[in-house]
Amino acid sequence: MIIAHLQSIYFTRSLFWVFAAIIIVMVLGALSPIIFWISIAMLAALVALIVFDYIGLYHAGGRIEVKRTMDERLSMGSDNQIRVHIFCGYRTSLKYRVIDGIPHLLRMRDFEMSGGLSPAETRVLKYTVHPQQRGVYTFGKTVVFVSSGGLGLLERRYILGEPTDVKVYPSLIHMKEVELVSISKLSVNQGVKKMRRLGHSYEFEQIKTYVQGDDYRSINWKATARNQGLMINQYEDEKSQPIYFVIDKGRNMKMPFNGLSLVDYAVNSTLAISNVALQKSDKVGLLTFDNALGEFVKAENRSGQLNALLENLYNLQLTDLEPDFNSLYHALKSQVRQRSLIFLFTNCNTLHSLKRIKPILNLINKQHLLVAIMFENSEISDLAMKQPGSLEEIYENTTAEGFIYEQLLIASELNTLGIHTIVSKPEELSINTINKYLELKAKGKA
Repeated sequence: MIIAHLQSIYFTRSLFWVFAAIIIVMVLGALSPIIFWISIAMLAALVALIVFDYIGLYHAGGRIEVKRTMDERLSMGSDNQIRVHIFCGYRTSLKYRVIDGIPHLLRMRDFEMSGGLSPAETRVLKYTVHPQQRGVYTFGKTVVFVSSGGLGLLERRYILGEPTDVKVYPSLIHMKEVELVSISKLSVNQGVKKMRRLGHSYEFEQIKTYVQGDDYRSINWKATARNQGLMINQYEDEKSQPIYFVIDKGRNMKMPFNGLSLVDYAVNSTLAISNVALQKSDKVGLLTFDNALGEFVKAENRSGQLNALLENLYNLQLTDLEPDFNSLYHALKSQVRQRSLIFLFTNCNTLHSLKRIKPILNLINKQHLLVAIMFENSEISDLAMKQPGSLEEIYENTTAEGFIYEQLLIASELNTLGIHTIVSKPEELSINTINKYLELKAKGKA
């Protein structure tokens, strides 16, 4: 008990500066007895102030209370806010330093928050964390150092709270952001990119006022004649379409970008677009693979479908195995009997690798509507755009341009087979994929 009490007492930097000043005065006291006795008086005053600080921190009936709050689920690849509520139960003002028990996976070293507290004040301290992988993160206890509002020669350490486990899921924050920018059936220019409705199904919904971007073929001339402006027929998108998100979790998807792997970007995009598709009454499912079939969720539109997808995406783990597209084909053939829209996230970046999988992708596309989604290497694109200034940079620039050209050839080869292809930067993956989804819905192909 005594040892624990002593371990909670800390000397502040102010104390050491004052003590150093007294030592200097003592040294100068060798020149004059008066200066020496002044230094002794200063030392006695320092001891008195230390005792006064000690009594104020330990025997004045004061206390500190701390409570940490956060969302039940944190989002991977997004900024998540953590709140620390600190209550001052002392009768005098205090200075504080708070060191929260941040998980080591977040790599936030030497992070602390400081400030001042008034008597009976509760202050909410906020900071953000940016987890870059899924899994369980353990927040430890919170350490609080308090000192008096005056000189603050001593600090009292409090270790408060209990360790808290929190799961980091695919980004729910990103899902909400994509939901906000997704294009609704009554809007023309919501979101990050403009999308023009290229067609419609034939299920009539309503007559509405014409806005720029609507299909002029849908103008209702009789309704227009009765009104002062153009009126068009609004058609309902086809519903209950089965959509499967197929994620390659093999070694090709381990490439990192801004702290996340390519499969993490695919996971976040899958969750975000699934949310939009379910709201449009489509059925959504999931399939993952490497050298064999992994997670599988049958395409449905029910109340718990999004949570089922979320849990499976949370448990998805990268492997070092080569993806087997033959296994993927047979899995789709046996598990997915109805013609479906397939979004395939993979990272085919050479013509040689395309040559091996092209016949299989062609077979899948004959049975389903296949959208192949591949990743653009932003660093290589920036390198290709850079003006070379040396022989080495010319070589790097030429190599980067060759890589980009090969990727364009891959997309062209797939398009020739009638396979829709998206080549996207990782950070633009969700918006590019959702635009393709809405485009196919508008054309009545999905």
